[in-house]
Amino acid sequence: MFSETYGPWALIAGGSDGIGAAFARETAARGINLILVARRPGPLNELAAEIHEAHPRVEVRTLSQDLATEEAIERIKQAASDVEIGMLIYNAGSETTYGNYLDHDWPFLRGRLMRNFVVKSALVHHFGRAMRERKRGGVILMGSIAGFSGSPGFAFYASSKAFTHNLAEGLWYEFKRNNVHVICPVVGPTNTPTMINSHGGIEGHATDPDFIARGALDRIEKGPIWIAEDIVEGIKAISAMAPADRATLTAQKASEFAKKTLK
Repeated sequence: MFSETYGPWALIAGGSDGIGAAFARETAARGINLILVARRPGPLNELAAEIHEAHPRVEVRTLSQDLATEEAIERIKQAASDVEIGMLIYNAGSETTYGNYLDHDWPFLRGRLMRNFVVKSALVHHFGRAMRERKRGGVILMGSIAGFSGSPGFAFYASSKAFTHNLAEGLWYEFKRNNVHVICPVVGPTNTPTMINSHGGIEGHATDPDFIARGALDRIEKGPIWIAEDIVEGIKAISAMAPADRATLTAQKASEFAKKTLK
């Protein structure tokens, strides 16, 4: 059973709305208890109540924590210290702030560094070791189409997704020796509450968060990278471009996106 391999608890970082909430609902439906971590307590508590009503036997804990801080690592470890985490889902890291790298203040970038690189890596290391000892478990690290190219205006975000893709691919091979599965779902534009609140929503095609969550959980034994079918051809095209041409194209697209949608 799914819960026997990846339970009895899952920890979802960035688990209050959008893709994170979809993962929470889908994981709970498969009989796994949840620890949901996100910055805002309101959405966390609302989601916890919704899941408890739909799945009374599933226990849900919440931790209101900004993942862009050093303290996040120890607070999350402590929140899960008395339970067995069989599934780690790191969904945090979407970017809503457009701007050139040097125009951002360093404290802003340092927060992104903590959230998208350091906290993610520390949690995978901590919970991954316990999974290795038990010889079972799963890790899901959310990727993005942005990780296949430098993205002027969103350069730091794009680099963090490239890091995630390569980390997941390497860990997939290392972890599978001990029956611990790793997958990185790679998605394109997604109409999540974060994007809608910041950008007014995505024009044209947008991926459904429920489709992402189900697809990743269904494919976790396969790994290491699952690219949503609707962006496969786009990734092939941009990957075939010369780096300078690719950066020029993505700079234009990012600028157009910012002018059209940023509030």
